[in-house]
Amino acid sequence: MVIDPLLAWDDANPFLGRGRLFLYFTTQSNLLAVTACVVFGVALVRGRHPGQAAEYLRGLAVVDMAITGIVANVLLAEPGAPWSFSDFVLHQAVPVLMVAWWIVVPPARPLPVTAAALWLVHPAIWTATALTYAAESSDHWYPYFFLDPVEAGGWGGVAVFVALIHLVIAVLGLGAVLASRARWSGGVWRTLWREEHPEGVDHGHSRR
Repeated sequence: MVIDPLLAWDDANPFLGRGRLFLYFTTQSNLLAVTACVVFGVALVRGRHPGQAAEYLRGLAVVDMAITGIVANVLLAEPGAPWSFSDFVLHQAVPVLMVAWWIVVPPARPLPVTAAALWLVHPAIWTATALTYAAESSDHWYPYFFLDPVEAGGWGGVAVFVALIHLVIAVLGLGAVLASRARWSGGVWRTLWREEHPEGVDHGHSRR
């Protein structure tokens, strides 16, 4: 089966069925990626740095897209499945591009380690929402097999999958924080925004 959230329809229940599209983590992470790109694109056109809050948003999108790519290609990919353009874009192209963007153009100011913990909030809320929806829906629909106790080997299996995925997200978040301390970030921002010191940025700070 091709993992394609664009096909997540349930014609028997038009309203909730179509709403299931947004219960896929793939959908939510890609929407965050698009939002981050828009925010930074607008700032680039205006010649201004978007600010630290936007960097947190971009970091969340990068971490979420990274775990989307990992889970899709490690846990969900099926050998021999037909190639799908939307599947390729959502699960491979965008994750790679977002991570590359973060590495090549790191934040103008290094982010604290607490950012990694903050980026865990969205996956945790998504997990709780998906499990609540499954419990309340008439057909007990789960967006992914590892959330379904029948397919994951019971609730213990679900707990293991969820814990491991969130652990990987935490590691990815810490990696993103370390990448935010790249020494070349100041030069990149001066080139992009043509400013010696982007708003609220001190390029003379220590990156310990």
